[in-house]
Amino acid sequence: MNTNTLSGYTTEHEYLLIGAIPNQTNTITVTLTNKQGKVVDTLSWSYNAPSLQGGDQYLTVECDDSNTSSLSNGLYTVLGNDVTEDSEEQAYMRLYDNYGIIRSEIPIVSYRSHRILFENNTMYFSISNKKIVGMEQTGYVSKIYDTGNYKLHHDYIFDSNNNILVLASEKEAKTSEDKIIMIEKDSGNITELVDLIDLLPDYYSTTSLPDGAEDLDWMHINSLALVDKTSLIISSRETSTIIKLDNIYSNPTIDYMIGSDNFWQESGYDSLLLNKTNDFSMQAGQHCVTYVDDNSLPQGQYYLYLYNNNLAVSTTRPDYDWKSDSNYSNTYYNLKKGTSYYYKYLVDENNRTVELVSSIPVAYSGYVSSVQELDGNVIIDRGIAMSWSEYSQDGTLLRTFKTTGGKFVYRVFKYDYLDYWFQ
Repeated sequence: MNTNTLSGYTTEHEYLLIGAIPNQTNTITVTLTNKQGKVVDTLSWSYNAPSLQGGDQYLTVECDDSNTSSLSNGLYTVLGNDVTEDSEEQAYMRLYDNYGIIRSEIPIVSYRSHRILFENNTMYFSISNKKIVGMEQTGYVSKIYDTGNYKLHHDYIFDSNNNILVLASEKEAKTSEDKIIMIEKDSGNITELVDLIDLLPDYYSTTSLPDGAEDLDWMHINSLALVDKTSLIISSRETSTIIKLDNIYSNPTIDYMIGSDNFWQESGYDSLLLNKTNDFSMQAGQHCVTYVDDNSLPQGQYYLYLYNNNLAVSTTRPDYDWKSDSNYSNTYYNLKKGTSYYYKYLVDENNRTVELVSSIPVAYSGYVSSVQELDGNVIIDRGIAMSWSEYSQDGTLLRTFKTTGGKFVYRVFKYDYLDYWFQ
């Protein structure tokens, strides 16, 4: 049997099977086929699956009775709903099928996993605020990366060489969530690539430490997206601004920003803002900004989609009056009732413009949350509402899932796990 190794074939096999129903007797059937797809042999046995380590309340999630035929393929991977960054309590990733039944529970040390990265039969994910691991198909952890003098938060991605770019806070620093580091995938060596204080010193000088805060979270970067090979799109919740960084490996600079000209005018960075080509309320407190390269668009144009939390708050700029900012309408200023949105922008770097081309209203979540375009659908997690839904691209609701436990659901991404667990 082919083992996806250099030697090619072996008669001894070890695999990890996921999907068993916890605390039930499961019948498992393995079918052996040849290259022509003909069945050579089958083997069946019973397996008494253990209970969930994290609690039986996660066996299923509530979901409506809508038809599942229009849903995308894959497992909804629930990332973070139990513990905070500095907690030492064990946490889990939980994988659910289209019927809301748990198919895998992956324990991690603490905090949360923020996304899964796949490469060469290995998946990479964070297991605490200090470590990222690489786990092979059998569950064997073959790589462990330590973040050294930094704590990771919110996001990490591969760069074009599959080194890991990580949003980070420097330990013992006066500020937090304002740096980007690179972990070399082969050596594990750490390089600090970006310190936002160096790029926005005049704005930094206008911020202040909120009462009771231990450090100054003046930008609160919460997502990363790679553009070409040396540029990044980052999302700043604290300033309700999307920022494009160029030359990240040598001499980082800000190419453009998407945000309020009124907000940025005081510190002199408003000249970096893209111009709106249509009338829309600017994103506020956004999360999960994702870059989409579309070959049908002219060079210099691309899409960005995001979860627009629609919460205009800046605790490190208490003097700023968001309610008087003309860039916002139907925006909210506290965590009570409101409406959030999936937003999709068309960015034109040639003309320095941004256009809102799609929007889906969803249940309000002032903090956290995620969006993902997949197989022509849109998966939207409303973190504070502890629920996620799958929509068609035109905004038609296909199915909603609701879970329990913890304070929020940080992200929900759907992965098909092809060439990892499935073929």
